[in-house]
Amino acid sequence: MITNPTMDKDKFKQNLISEPLEKVVAHWILEPLPVVFVDTPQFITWRMELANRLAVDSKNILIVGSSALGFSLNPQNNFRAFNDQSDIDVAIVSNYYFTTAWREIRNLGAKRYRLTPKQRKSIDDHRARLIFWGTVATDQLVPIFSFGKEWEDASIHMSKKEPTIGRQINYRLYMNYESLRAYHKNNLQKLKNQIISPAGGESELS
Repeated sequence: MITNPTMDKDKFKQNLISEPLEKVVAHWILEPLPVVFVDTPQFITWRMELANRLAVDSKNILIVGSSALGFSLNPQNNFRAFNDQSDIDVAIVSNYYFTTAWREIRNLGAKRYRLTPKQRKSIDDHRARLIFWGTVATDQLVPIFSFGKEWEDASIHMSKKEPTIGRQINYRLYMNYESLRAYHKNNLQKLKNQIISPAGGESELS
């Protein structure tokens, strides 16, 4: 059952420091009703429509980031509050699409040199880090995938629907729920370390 915890960044910090990371991931990442949908009854309908357009099961779509919690978990944003300019970050759990994307990244060959600098940088990040965690960040790479046109069209369509009108819809693919949990657990560990020791180095949250 989807619940909506009190979206309080101080409470989040306390939980992050004092509770097991598995519990923090479950409570704050996997279970809450996204704040962008708190004042509307549309979350299930919205998620089902997006799922149909992406050809995935609606149960495998989660809203994450500031649009879910009400504040950013990226320490570079200093827990910035969700606002009128914030994007909607969507986690999609799909072994099929993850494997497809991974193979297409691996098999780019000479096509890589026709990509934009941001796309090439994203490819390098996937090779060095993201693929290891079983995730594909599609924000820069959607256009290069065989399913990219349908997903871009879905993003545009959902940005015309309440309550996400005018917002950019970003996707991040996960191979399975284990990858989703492991990726966020790793990021939360880094964030926890920064809260405890602010000079402890840069985070890979992105």
